[in-house]
Amino acid sequence: MSTEWELTRKGKVRDIYTDDSGEYIALVASDRVSAFDSILPVGIEDKGKILTRMSAFWFGKIFRQMPSLNRAFITIDNNEMDPFFQEPKFEGRTTLMKRVDMLPVEAIVRGYITGSLWKSYKEGNREFCGLTLPEGLENCAEMGPIFTPTTKAPQGQHDENISFEEMIELFREEGYPNPESLALKVRDYSLDLYAFAKDYAGNRGVILADTKVEFGLDEMGELYIADELFTPDSSRFWPRDAYQPGREQPSLDKQIIRDYIASHKGTTEVPEEILEKTKAKYQECLDILSK
Repeated sequence: MSTEWELTRKGKVRDIYTDDSGEYIALVASDRVSAFDSILPVGIEDKGKILTRMSAFWFGKIFRQMPSLNRAFITIDNNEMDPFFQEPKFEGRTTLMKRVDMLPVEAIVRGYITGSLWKSYKEGNREFCGLTLPEGLENCAEMGPIFTPTTKAPQGQHDENISFEEMIELFREEGYPNPESLALKVRDYSLDLYAFAKDYAGNRGVILADTKVEFGLDEMGELYIADELFTPDSSRFWPRDAYQPGREQPSLDKQIIRDYIASHKGTTEVPEEILEKTKAKYQECLDILSK
């Protein structure tokens, strides 16, 4: 592996390093906190380490349970990486991956009506990402699961909901071979991943309400699951014993921060107490699911 690494992109919560051979990338999870497409001025200590461990746990589960699905994940063990990543600032928060060409969509699967979907529904909309929702659904009611992809907007802008057909057209515009087949794989793999993780989490007393999955293509055009997987940053987790449809749910993710911001006129000044509660929920979620 090359010893020449360059910081090529700073995302909302991850810094991305690329080696000069173009074969690998390293995702370094920071302690930054993103909510409503904004980065808060204060982060959560060790959040990046918790997310790295959670994602690695799920990639390991998927590798064993769904071996036909390619994964870009290689390791989170800094001792197995180039010496560049053995500095203390990288310890416990770095994921080495095969470099793939990331698709321009976020593959979102929703098993419960919550978040932006519930907001749209209670405003009277019954069409969402090209799907027609039934009447009479309550807040946080179980449904689906449904596949609701979005575009990837630049930092600070909002992702755009799109239909499955619009995803196909986007793939066609990007010049991908067989865009219909690619879209079907993305949708079906996403639904399969959600079904597996929902069942696994459910057996441990946790509801996986929704999640985001990202995919990329290698140089041969093979589809890989990449980025993070089933973390409290990319998914909504609820304790099953407290679940009650018709209201908002207690969470094991960053919903605490979203709720605070929403109830304080969109402020990004989140108090330390809220950040500490969020960290505790992240750790609790990791402990429940990974042990």
